[in-house]
Amino acid sequence: MPFRALLMALSCAPILSARPLPAQAEGLRAGATDRLALDLPADAIVTAIGIAGSGFPELFGRQLAPASCRWCDGSIAAPSVNSVDRYFHDALTGGALSRSAAGTLSTVVAFGLAPAVALGGALVATGPHATEGAGLRAAAIVLESTAIAGAIAQSLKLLTARARPFVRYGHGGAPGGGYDASDFDARLSFPSGHTTVAAALGASVAMTATLEESAAAPWLWAAAGVLTASTAGLRIAAEKHYFTDVLAAAAIGGGCGVALPLLHRRGGLLGGGGGSAGVLAPASGGLGMIIGGAF
Repeated sequence: MPFRALLMALSCAPILSARPLPAQAEGLRAGATDRLALDLPADAIVTAIGIAGSGFPELFGRQLAPASCRWCDGSIAAPSVNSVDRYFHDALTGGALSRSAAGTLSTVVAFGLAPAVALGGALVATGPHATEGAGLRAAAIVLESTAIAGAIAQSLKLLTARARPFVRYGHGGAPGGGYDASDFDARLSFPSGHTTVAAALGASVAMTATLEESAAAPWLWAAAGVLTASTAGLRIAAEKHYFTDVLAAAAIGGGCGVALPLLHRRGGLLGGGGGSAGVLAPASGGLGMIIGGAF
C-alpha cells in the first residue's frame, strides 16, 4: 500500500543515536534569528509515535480491522448514505476517468507529487531570517506533521470501520483486486489516508514557510490547496471514499500541518527551549537525526 512505502521512507530518514554531538553538526543548530527550531529528543519521540501509530495499523490491518463494517451506509436496496455524500459520489463517478485511473492518479499526487513539493519547498523556502540548516529543520517538521496526521487517520479508520463506496454501490470486483468487497481494506473508508497525507504535507510546508516569513508562503498555500483538493476529488472518483471521508482527512492533515509547525516556534513546546543538544545533521549514508547530550 502507498502508506507502507511512505512509512518506510519516514522510518529510514531519522537515524537516532545517543552520542556526543559531532563538531561538524554544530552549524545546523537553529541560530539566533531562526523563527523555528527543533527539540530533537522530544521530536524523535513524537515522530516515533507517529510512525508507530501509522505503521502498526498498516502492517497489521488484517488482524486489527473488524470482521464487518460498523458504518455501512446501507445498500442499493436500502440506502442510508447522507445526501451530501450521495451528491458528490454521483457527480464525480461514472465520468470519462475510470475508477482505476482515478485511483492511480490519486496515489501519484498524494505519495509522489505532494512529498516532492513539500520537501522541496521546505528545503528552499526558508525565509530571510534563516540560518544554516533551516531547510533540514523544516523538512523534519514536515515529516513529523505527516506522521502524526497519518497515525490519527489510521486509528479512526479502525474505529469507524466505514464501508467504502464501491461496497455500498455494489461495484466490488473479484477477490484479490483493488475493489475486493471482502477484503479488510474495504471497511476502512473513513477518513481518507491519501487526502490526509496530501493535506499534512501541503499545510506543514506552507505553515513553516509562513512562520519563517518566506516570500514563497502564498504559493505553497496555493499548492497545498490544489494538492489536497485534487487528491480528494480523485479518491471520490475512484469510488474509494465519500466526501465526508476526504473532508475529515483534510481537517486532520491540515490541522496537524498547522499545529506542529506552531509548536516549533522559538519558545514553543517543541521549539528547542530546553537544554538538549539535539540537532538535525547529515549522517553517514544520508540524512539523519542525531541526539547528543546527557541522558
